[in-house]
Amino acid sequence: MLTDKISGPLGELLKEKEIIARCELLLRIYDIVRSADLNEQEKMELSGTVGEMIAPGIFAALMGEGPFFNLPKLDTYTQMNGRIFHFLHTRRYSRQDFASASSRFLRSLPELKAILAQCLTDRMKQFMSEAGYTLAGEGRGEMTFTAERRRAKAFVVTSVRNLDIDRYNPEPGTDCIILLPSGESVEPFIQFFREKGQAAEEKGLQIWICNLEKGTVDPFIGYTTDLDIYNQFSNPRLAEMVRSNWRRKGE
Repeated sequence: MLTDKISGPLGELLKEKEIIARCELLLRIYDIVRSADLNEQEKMELSGTVGEMIAPGIFAALMGEGPFFNLPKLDTYTQMNGRIFHFLHTRRYSRQDFASASSRFLRSLPELKAILAQCLTDRMKQFMSEAGYTLAGEGRGEMTFTAERRRAKAFVVTSVRNLDIDRYNPEPGTDCIILLPSGESVEPFIQFFREKGQAAEEKGLQIWICNLEKGTVDPFIGYTTDLDIYNQFSNPRLAEMVRSNWRRKGE
């Protein structure tokens, strides 16, 4: 069972937005879980139902891939303007309904971007903590982590399209990590890798990808020499696979 602190706001969201963008639904679930401020007992009980990563587990359940909650299954979808939108298959919607849903989504983008930045920040803190690091400082979009004989500065960027590697200058003895969200299309990542991947590696940047639907973090460009970080990745060889498969022919 979902606690009322989550099922209440989530139910209201789904009543308000019967047609909702996939990315918005995911971010709203993260925001609702964060706002619920669950205690350890509540986290343990929910984790036993939806899995260790609570927000992704709830999202999967709404997609029809997890335990049943007294909430609608949004397992039907369509695409509008390059975005996936989910809705109830038991209801009939007009073209105007879909157009209105798309307009509402566009108006929500500034708020959703702020939620996304918070989600990435929270996930970075959790990831680094599980790798044995302590948050030593935070401000102006920058986090500093320390561990025994290790130091790292981390940044979150809400879209690979907005990532400007010239803004980052790694300090000697300090890892420079940039966390990006995965996307509904792989094309922007391929383009970035082919245009900026080598330069990012030469600067010593580590660019990671967070898949919020699964709650995973993996390396995209650059390599860590810290085994504790390496062991936290879901697919630690991803950067190597990207390098092998996405190079232009002849490089």
